[in-house]
Amino acid sequence: MNRKIYLTLLVSCIVGLLHAQNVGTYHKAADSLRIGDIRERLIQLAMQNPEFEIADRKLNITKYELNKAKGDWLGAVQGSINLNEITLSPVKGAQIFYPLWNVTVALPLNFYTDKKNNVRVANENVLIATAEKNDRYRKIRTMVLSKYEDYLMNKEKLEMQSRVTQDAYQAYKQSERDFEDNLITNDNYTKAYALYKEQYDKQLEITRNFRVVTYELEEIIGVSIDEVLRKR
Repeated sequence: MNRKIYLTLLVSCIVGLLHAQNVGTYHKAADSLRIGDIRERLIQLAMQNPEFEIADRKLNITKYELNKAKGDWLGAVQGSINLNEITLSPVKGAQIFYPLWNVTVALPLNFYTDKKNNVRVANENVLIATAEKNDRYRKIRTMVLSKYEDYLMNKEKLEMQSRVTQDAYQAYKQSERDFEDNLITNDNYTKAYALYKEQYDKQLEITRNFRVVTYELEEIIGVSIDEVLRKR
């Protein structure tokens, strides 16, 4: 009878694993296109992450600074107008010097070199900010796709383990009835319960891991993953 109980529990667990593998979602080729669309949607949502927004705004600042550097020549021009009471209101008989007024425009000697260098520096800052933005994009893209793979993997693990746990539970309940009918010993009944408890503990751990990776994914994309999946 002891051997019979072990065989029953073993067969139940194997059937559960095979069934879970047949209905799993992680590697189903039929869903590849749909999952691809979901991934693109997740990337778009992740791009709204504050970290990427900061990189985007830094790039805008460098562009403004570049435009400012290109227009700095206006601030470097110094002009003066020589006006006096005589030129404004000539007095009869007073000695008048021509021209009645004059305008002076002066540029610093290093104006052209400074302007050229300032524009170059500003342009380099734009290129650096662009590179930082692209780097941030690649990192966020890798992060969200990796986390989505973790989500799919843990989801399938949970589905598989749920079936294995359910089969172990059914085997345990059967052994409980057999024990009450004096068909098996207390030792066999205890072993059946221990196997069920082991599978149940595994399910608790996998459930916890699935929830954690879900929270981490939703932190990156900023919305509920269930909401994204409903829109596919």
